[in-house]
Amino acid sequence: MNLRVKRSIFLSVAILGLTVAGGSLMGQSASAKTYAKIASNETLTIPVSSRNVNFTGTKALYTKVGTLRGARVVATRSTLRSLASSKDSRDNVRTYRVAVTNRGSVYYKVVTFDGQYRGWIYGGKSTGNFSGGVTKYATFNNQGLSALTTAQQNATYKITTPGTANNGKSVTYKAPSWTQYKVGRAITDSSPYANTNFKIDQVGTRTRENDQWVHIYDPNNSNSPAAGWILMSGLTQNQVIVNPDAKNLTINLIKPDGTTFKTIKWTTATAVAGQTVGTSQSNNAQWILNSNDQADIQTQINTQLSGSSYQIADNKLSASQIDNIARGTFGGQVNIQLTAVNTTVPSIINPQIAIDGNFREMEPLTGVDSEYGTAKVTFKLGDQSKEIQLSAGDVAAQKESDKDSLVYQLKHMDGTARKAAVEQINADFYNAAIKQYSSKGVVLDKFVGTKGSTYSAAELGTYLNDNLSTLTTPKYPSFDADGNVTYKTVTLHLLMGDIFGGTYGTPTGALYVCDAYKPEA
Repeated sequence: MNLRVKRSIFLSVAILGLTVAGGSLMGQSASAKTYAKIASNETLTIPVSSRNVNFTGTKALYTKVGTLRGARVVATRSTLRSLASSKDSRDNVRTYRVAVTNRGSVYYKVVTFDGQYRGWIYGGKSTGNFSGGVTKYATFNNQGLSALTTAQQNATYKITTPGTANNGKSVTYKAPSWTQYKVGRAITDSSPYANTNFKIDQVGTRTRENDQWVHIYDPNNSNSPAAGWILMSGLTQNQVIVNPDAKNLTINLIKPDGTTFKTIKWTTATAVAGQTVGTSQSNNAQWILNSNDQADIQTQINTQLSGSSYQIADNKLSASQIDNIARGTFGGQVNIQLTAVNTTVPSIINPQIAIDGNFREMEPLTGVDSEYGTAKVTFKLGDQSKEIQLSAGDVAAQKESDKDSLVYQLKHMDGTARKAAVEQINADFYNAAIKQYSSKGVVLDKFVGTKGSTYSAAELGTYLNDNLSTLTTPKYPSFDADGNVTYKTVTLHLLMGDIFGGTYGTPTGALYVCDAYKPEA
């Protein structure tokens, strides 16, 4: 063989061997690749409203921290760029967890508001700010009332199409729709508020749609559930009707029974019809009054109440009453609830019965306003297996000629069986009757005195003897030996020897006695 040929073959083999060996070494190096590890994984503790972000489109979204073994792409950078420029607030993004790898990389777990995309995304090298694949994002821009004209600020509005539609125009929301994660509607049906006149106290636009949302409230009901956010385009502005009291705030002082006690017409030199009396506070739901206005209103109310039987607590407007007045408008009216001036309280009398003087078996007496007893009595007639359950009122309502009536059934029993049945039924109705009393004309809450002070047994005894010495049971049926019925009552007598002192405002008892049932001879 030629020497050059042999050398060529030798060199080729040698080179081939080196190549294979080199490939093997490179393969070993690739298989030795290391992955990042999680150093910390925690729930974000920054305020909820500060966790809203937007995608930058420079990093993809993964099922887990992107540098961990097994991480898979949930959404590509291209997809996230599309979401970042979306004009739909459902594509807003909320961060809720933060993880840091052993290499110092920060990852955030995020979810779009509609829940379509959820995963981990690179967030830079510091947990102090959003970076990398996400950036801080304001989902809503508060504009302030200056975004409205003066007429719009002073106007009242109705919901144009009240109902249940979840379209931003029919119901109200706790926050403008899809601007805060999982914050939904304030009410789900605005039909009950179709005729409510609302006012606007906040204005702004959603960042993605650039549509105008307003926060509305009911100036005549500070606790209205309908207060919330709605699209400005979902409201209809009411026409301003000029009235003689256009620059007056009518303050109605309402008695506990719901009727009006006095009315105050209050105004200021700078009053403007339709304008709110007070002002709202930023970051506070409570409205306030100018200190001079508050003092003037307070004085006028106290003047009207002076010497009357009514008051406001401590003769001073409460925070809720101030809020109510402040939300009122010149030309409108507000109600201020009064309470009765009362230094006395009753001790409610609870009557009890001791049958035949048996104090070990005392039972409460029940007041009834019907002519006949209402307690049901259960019994059987003769050897019948069926139980009968009737009240005295039921018996009185029966026609005696009806075969199902108790009178008819008794009259058609044989003598011996009827006698036994009559004795048992009479006893049962008597015993049921003496556990009730006729409440017509009986007053149990007139024993009054200064709250917390004490009364003696003699004072209570005098009151009971003068006003409640006897009670009368409702009527109950009593049958004779032939089954004929008459209706009777039992007089219950106050037991004067069982009366004790106590404290006004605390319930007290009154014990009544009567004879046990005795069959008629």
